[in-house]
Amino acid sequence: MLAELKCYGVWLENASVAALWFTTLLRAPSAVRSRWQRNLWLAIATAAAAMTLNLAPVLSFLHQLTGSAEPADVSRNLIGVISAAAVLDFVTFTTGYPRLRVLLHGVTVLIVIVLLGLDAIAPAHTGHTIPPLGGPFPSTAYWLLLISVQLAANVACVVVCWRYGQRSDNRPLRICLQLFSGGTACAGLFWLGYLVYLPTRAAWIVALLPLLMGLHGVLRSAALATPALLGLRRKTRDVATVWQLWPLWHALIAAVPHVALSGPRARIREVVRPRGSYNLLAYRKVIEIRDAILVLRDSTPPELMQAAEEHVARAGAPSSQVDAAVMACVLRVSRPGQPADPAPPSPPPAGIFVFGGDDLATETAFLVQVAKAYHSPLVKDFTRRHSRPDPLPV
Repeated sequence: MLAELKCYGVWLENASVAALWFTTLLRAPSAVRSRWQRNLWLAIATAAAAMTLNLAPVLSFLHQLTGSAEPADVSRNLIGVISAAAVLDFVTFTTGYPRLRVLLHGVTVLIVIVLLGLDAIAPAHTGHTIPPLGGPFPSTAYWLLLISVQLAANVACVVVCWRYGQRSDNRPLRICLQLFSGGTACAGLFWLGYLVYLPTRAAWIVALLPLLMGLHGVLRSAALATPALLGLRRKTRDVATVWQLWPLWHALIAAVPHVALSGPRARIREVVRPRGSYNLLAYRKVIEIRDAILVLRDSTPPELMQAAEEHVARAGAPSSQVDAAVMACVLRVSRPGQPADPAPPSPPPAGIFVFGGDDLATETAFLVQVAKAYHSPLVKDFTRRHSRPDPLPV
């Protein structure tokens, strides 16, 4: 059972190292431009380096290269200390305590010097390890200092990241902090395991350690990848919005061309080769559709709106789609240039005026509903029944 657990933990640790390096390289360009991402990137990059030096194939290669495990072990532990300092540096920057960073850097240098000193004065040894029997190498003091530094850094990071993650209004930062604190908690349990193993030498702890380190790597790589994933999600949503709104937008600007900032292009070209960012393109589509609707509304007779409302009601459309269907019916048979009857009209459907909501997100969702209804059988039937001269393009 313990052997299987350790085998699975080693596999997860190897996979998490690959994930860490992948996300580290992926996020490097963005980290250069963003200060808080740069601190997070540095913390995870140093953790990836330390974990890489703990992988069996890497240790074997370095042992053959140098003839001893000592250089790899020293490098791994010192990079681990730097990683812990980078974690605290990220925390202090994120939480707004810049003065602590100077103290943190000084303490980190001091700890590195002390660890190197303890390693130098220890009896002759060929690696840094805690064997199942006998004293640890290079010394108990060395391991206690290393474990204490890691535990202190991880506990502080978990507490602060989780607290500020709960409070932050910035969604990417909130998710990053929560994932990062989860990964750091696993790293803290890893070092706590070493602290317990030091006096007990319990075999089950050794079997559990790779699993904890693997979970730590997975969660931290997820924290680093979160901004990219959220950005991809937003871009995908904007592309879908542009694609869904294009037929309605194309029909409306054909009737009211002056509302469009630029002339129409093929639907696929609009998506594949956008003029500007997808976010801006989707925003422009919404604004131009809204402007065209306002122009058409001024020349739409009140009785046409009432007829559309009655037609949709007779068809039994779901309540959530009624306003969009009425809007689509009116737009299919409207055309500009003919002022509506100045007589007091009956109250038109709410969607005609408020476009489905008070903010851009709800307005966009409503117009997407209108675009879907525009080519529906229900709306086409209304067009056949109430067609006016020169209706909007089909």
